[in-house]
Amino acid sequence: MRVVRTNVGTCLGLAAALTASTAAGAGAQYLSPQAQPSYGSAPLEPNRGIALRGIAGGPVSLSSVDRSCRGYAQPMPNHILNVSPGTAQVSIGASSNVDTTLMVQTPDGRILCDDDGGPVGMNPLLQFAAVPGQYRVWVGSYSSSSGGPYNLEASAVGGGPPSVQPQGALYGAIEMTDGARPDPMVLQGNFGGPVQASSINGSCRGWISGPPSHIINARSGFRNLRFVGRADSDTTLVVRYPDGHFQCDDDSGGAANPLVEGPTGPGQILVWIGAYSNGNSGPYMLGVTTVPGINYSNLGSPVIAPPQVIPPPQVVITPPPTGIPQVTARVDLLPRIPVTLIGPGMALGTVAVWSPRGGSPVEVGIQRSRDGYRVYAVINGQMQTVVELPPAFIEQSVVTVMQRDGQRVLVRAEQAPNGSVAGQQALMLVQMVNGAPTIAEQWIGAFGAAAPRWAR
Repeated sequence: MRVVRTNVGTCLGLAAALTASTAAGAGAQYLSPQAQPSYGSAPLEPNRGIALRGIAGGPVSLSSVDRSCRGYAQPMPNHILNVSPGTAQVSIGASSNVDTTLMVQTPDGRILCDDDGGPVGMNPLLQFAAVPGQYRVWVGSYSSSSGGPYNLEASAVGGGPPSVQPQGALYGAIEMTDGARPDPMVLQGNFGGPVQASSINGSCRGWISGPPSHIINARSGFRNLRFVGRADSDTTLVVRYPDGHFQCDDDSGGAANPLVEGPTGPGQILVWIGAYSNGNSGPYMLGVTTVPGINYSNLGSPVIAPPQVIPPPQVVITPPPTGIPQVTARVDLLPRIPVTLIGPGMALGTVAVWSPRGGSPVEVGIQRSRDGYRVYAVINGQMQTVVELPPAFIEQSVVTVMQRDGQRVLVRAEQAPNGSVAGQQALMLVQMVNGAPTIAEQWIGAFGAAAPRWAR
């Protein structure tokens, strides 16, 4: 894992000033660290975990902030994490089907970056000693031409020596040597998470966390190392061995409990305990043993108690009541830089301010209506509806507005695939006609489908 630490607080402040400056070149892109986060803020407390979602990627090259950073992101942070006092260590990781990157600005202005430091695939992971304050997080895509939905998981460890240092695992890391005692080694935690296990390996089942549940540091090889799960619900196991191969199981341990066993060489073994059903979670025990007769019914009691971590909550969008739009932030539109109006974990209230050539400023926002959601424009204090979107489309979607030129803006609504939902996108090109915003072009298609030329 690569972690870059650079004191660039002054640089980021200058970038924010340049963003708002009309003297900046038309093709230049800068970060806006003081802007409202695209996908909301969240508290991060000691010995707790949170899960957030959003869309990775954007027009700003993160290497322009620090040459060691990689990827492209939006000008505004994707998230702001408010780290509470008493926190000693923070872990932030992203998981996605696209190659993602991470950049974090700490409260003292340092920059931390990572590309592929996560335990699986091309996913980033940052772990660092923490102080209380606001941590601004950008989730980028490695390529400027790609992007897509991501899951972001963050966890914090309180001060003082916990019984097990997490070292990247939600519920702790342990060391094992063949012949050592106790045997079995019994661990515990909460199963489940937002990541589909089949996205890691096609033979795996269930829903798991982004970081592994446990890390087993094998100090020797084992002729047979047995992983036995036990829970009151249907759970699954995902095990990645030091040589990189996976073994997964659903019900081989009996009574809907999983079991994986086999030989292994020395090195790091990553273990995820998943829920067979999406959204399910609860406590489990995991036995790690060389004894063939150990199964779910005779595990005994846990002998290691990792720090208690609350399972990541489901992110729920709660729209404000119908009526006059409640504005929480106004963001000036700059050419080719999108402003997010709504997204996962983000409440309604952000307004994009569009200043068409020769016309009065126009505020573009989104609000809940009787039949769904309304994209609206306010001109001279008068609100006009641009388009109505049904709830089935807009919920769990990201809606952005971007200025194409002095007279047109592009409204983009993207609903990412999720379970039985195939995902789709809607595009609308809005222009000023006789002083009023009017839809000039519109298109609806599958998520990821090639957009029409006027939207590119």
